[in-house]
Amino acid sequence: MSEREQRVNQGLRILDEAHYSGRISREEYRKRRRQLLGSLCDSHGITARNTLRTRITQQGGRSAAAVAGGSPPPASRPARRAVAWKPLLAFAGGLLLCALLLYWLMQAD
Repeated sequence: MSEREQRVNQGLRILDEAHYSGRISREEYRKRRRQLLGSLCDSHGITARNTLRTRITQQGGRSAAAVAGGSPPPASRPARRAVAWKPLLAFAGGLLLCALLLYWLMQAD
């Protein structure tokens, strides 16, 4: 967390304490909170840090223009499919094991 974010976070804590103790009204609390959070934005109204864009850029090496398109990176789709198959494979393996055990028990009699 940057120094600027730490200062805003401390300001929000103080503001919350003042509101909960009844020293300021709800309207005043909201006004001051908007001002504090607004100070985190740069001149274009964009927040100072976009963690999603940073993570996608680090993982896939995609450009900001490709990220702005809204499509997920291609690497994330196969990973989701692979995770979805794991429980199904475990269930199928368990079923196969039960069938083999039942067959073995029937042959023993």
